Amino acid sequence: MRRSLFAVMMLLALAGATRADEPSKSRGPVTSPATQQSPASSVPQESRIQSQVYVGEQAPDFELDGSQGRPVRLAHLKGYWILLVFADRRTELTPLKEIEPDLRRLGVKTYGICPDKVHVLKSHAEREQLPIILLSDVTGEISQLYGLYDTRMRQVRPGFVLIDRQGVVRVALLGQQLPFGEMMALVRSSVIGS
Repeated sequence: MRRSLFAVMMLLALAGATRADEPSKSRGPVTSPATQQSPASSVPQESRIQSQVYVGEQAPDFELDGSQGRPVRLAHLKGYWILLVFADRRTELTPLKEIEPDLRRLGVKTYGICPDKVHVLKSHAEREQLPIILLSDVTGEISQLYGLYDTRMRQVRPGFVLIDRQGVVRVALLGQQLPFGEMMALVRSSVIGS
């Protein structure tokens, strides 16, 4: 277990170092899929946002409606460690309640992001007694901004991003589902080692 955790951490560190050496890529403006129109027709085209987050870079800001009835803006959370967990289905976020107490003791605020509507997320959070806030990314725009929206399959790929108190990405596991116990070990080593 420790060897595999060490191997994963080394791969993430190497990937972050490699990306840090590359020149910064210019990203075009973020537009909603509903606002992109073909000049020849009034039918909306699929969004072409192609982005990804990199370790060591500032996390892209966003605002999404939360399951507690209030919008959540990432920029307002500076000063806290933030764990963003992305999933295509709300039920995939439910097991987070098992590690949330340990995350809270480390000072990490956890947010689950999925494409369900906010009233569905609120009902799910109440029914499952989730101690985390679920965020509604109905358009998939934020998932895409973080490099986790598969436009061909029209679904959110699993992944998580750990953001430090200054808003810098410290861990980014994109497009893979890691068991929550291993996720907890990565988060713990990142927070304690900082």
